[in-house]
Amino acid sequence: MPPNWDTASSSQISLCPKSNDGSASYHLVYMITGNPGLIGYYDTFLKTLHNRLSDSLHFPPKSNIFHVYGQSLAGFEDDTCSGPIPESPYSLEYQIQRSQKTLEGLRIESGPRKGEQFNSIFLIGHSVGSYILLEIIQRLKKSSSPLKIKSGILLFPTVTHIAQSPSGVKISTLFRIPDFPKRASIAAKGLVWLAPEGVLKWLVGLVARMPPEAAEVTTRFLKSRMGIWQALQLAKEEMDNITEDRWDEDIWGIEQEVAEVKDERPKLIFYFGDNDHWVANHTRDALIAARGQAGPGNESSKPIMLIDENGVDHGFASGIARALPRRSRSG
Repeated sequence: MPPNWDTASSSQISLCPKSNDGSASYHLVYMITGNPGLIGYYDTFLKTLHNRLSDSLHFPPKSNIFHVYGQSLAGFEDDTCSGPIPESPYSLEYQIQRSQKTLEGLRIESGPRKGEQFNSIFLIGHSVGSYILLEIIQRLKKSSSPLKIKSGILLFPTVTHIAQSPSGVKISTLFRIPDFPKRASIAAKGLVWLAPEGVLKWLVGLVARMPPEAAEVTTRFLKSRMGIWQALQLAKEEMDNITEDRWDEDIWGIEQEVAEVKDERPKLIFYFGDNDHWVANHTRDALIAARGQAGPGNESSKPIMLIDENGVDHGFASGIARALPRRSRSG
């Protein structure tokens, strides 16, 4: 069936089939963005994902209904600010709590099962969204939440030692300047507001080599009340907080595990970039060695960890990737 878009605001994407079947299983795919946290960057990706799920032989549309949902992180677009513009950007902790609260509030939107919980939930996190994803899973487990998280898919995940990455090393130097996020955002805003929106969009597309849709999202971000400050302040928190592996076996699983316990754990799938400028190769390889599956085996509940072989960039969501990756190599 053709999708039904609910575009009440630019800061949300909601995609589900128009038809409903009370006997079908309802699944939620919940997208958590990276930084900058604008869901509009993921428009093409989420449409492609929804189409492939709807056509999949493993998930026949008649017996499985998918709702794909994502929202911008707070502070990046004007309609994500609660009330008046806040005095300071939203913290990483606030982003985690807000993403979790939204997830817990989502229900089947229409049809005979309207208002019920989904049969299963698939979380997707990109970059810092992967860190938020792991935090949400951990907090839901500790609270004995009834939500049924089936899987977590972590794309270009920045979950440990982001400051050691090539870009992390560079930006960490800037953050040594007192109050750098605010000062830099004020300077940038001054330049941005001098340019008419049409000219700015053209410049963004030209300089960043973005397609028109991504350039429009970026222009909206640059013109927002506090988007630049929010992005820089969140990046600073990422450098400060995303360091050592902070999760235990409740999240990571173990190599040999009984089927009953294994089935209760969300299956984690990591998709790393090759020479990702936000993920140092040595920290990636150390995480794969410590937490990834040792090899093929049905008894392991540890994550599947893959490294891209398609040349897909960390910032694929800005319009670079127009389809899901076809190949990867195991880590």
